Amino acid sequence: MAFGETLLGERYKNESEPLTAGETRRSSRKSPVQIRFEILEFLFYNAGAHSRTNLWRHATQLSYDDFQKYLEYMKSKGLIEESGEGIRLAQAGKEIYMKLRDTLPSIL
Repeated sequence: MAFGETLLGERYKNESEPLTAGETRRSSRKSPVQIRFEILEFLFYNAGAHSRTNLWRHATQLSYDDFQKYLEYMKSKGLIEESGEGIRLAQAGKEIYMKLRDTLPSIL
């Protein structure tokens, strides 16, 4: 197998090669919208209260510090609620999740 080929023999471009018309370079980093969507999705399908640690370990691959920032943002927007029992999806979060679920596949 030559450098720059996949196991199927397809050629891929490394970061230093210019893209030609119509090509895109996929990033392995998730956008903030994708990360928020994944947190909302986990809470949508796993109803009930979750501890911060449980939510962090099961819904994301972020560092805990980055995860905390996303949670604070989502709380400030009313998408999630946090109480002594834990974190749960707010009604606004359910509505946003359902809209994103229908929209994101067409734009990603």
